[in-house]
Amino acid sequence: MLKKTVLLLALACAGLLPFHVSAAPAVIIVVRHAEKAAAPAEDPPLTPAGKMRAAELARVVEAWTAAGTPVRGLFASEVMRTQQTLAPITTTTHIPVTVLPAKDIDGLVKQIRAIDGGLVVVAGHSNTVPAIVQALGAKAGAKPGAPTWAIGDAEYDLIFVITPAGVLDMRYGARSEVR
Repeated sequence: MLKKTVLLLALACAGLLPFHVSAAPAVIIVVRHAEKAAAPAEDPPLTPAGKMRAAELARVVEAWTAAGTPVRGLFASEVMRTQQTLAPITTTTHIPVTVLPAKDIDGLVKQIRAIDGGLVVVAGHSNTVPAIVQALGAKAGAKPGAPTWAIGDAEYDLIFVITPAGVLDMRYGARSEVR
C-alpha cells in the first residue's frame, strides 16, 4: 500500500516535472509533522506511527529525486517532532535540516525562495502549514469544500506540493484516524 501511495503521488505530479525556475525551487513539499507522543507536553517526540509516516515521506521524496528533482533544502521548526519528521530524508540525502522558529514564516519563505531549482521539503505544524503554503503563493480556498487549508488536530497525512504551475493537496502514508 505504501509503495502504491508513493507511485500514485509521483504519477499525479509527473506532468509538473522536471522544470527549472530561476532563483526558486522547482518543487516545494510542505507537510505537518508526523504523529506525536502525548508526553512530554512541551516537546513530544514522534510515536512509532509518526516514525513510519516520516519514513513514508522519505519514500515520497525519493520518488521525486528519481524523477530528476534533487533535494536542495530541508526546513523544520525548533521542536523535535518536525526535525524527526525530516530525519529519514536527511539520512538518505545527507542534507542537514535548517531549523527556524515556527513563527518566522517570512524568514522561512525568504530562505526557500533563495534556493535555485530542485526540491525543498518543509515540516511545520497544523497552525503554520496553511500560512506557509499561502506565503509561498498558493491561493486559499483551493481545497474543495473549505475556505482555507485547515488541518485538524489529528490530521497528519496531508501533503502540499507547490510548483510554479500551482499547488496540489494530497494524502500520503497511513490514513489519519480523524478527518
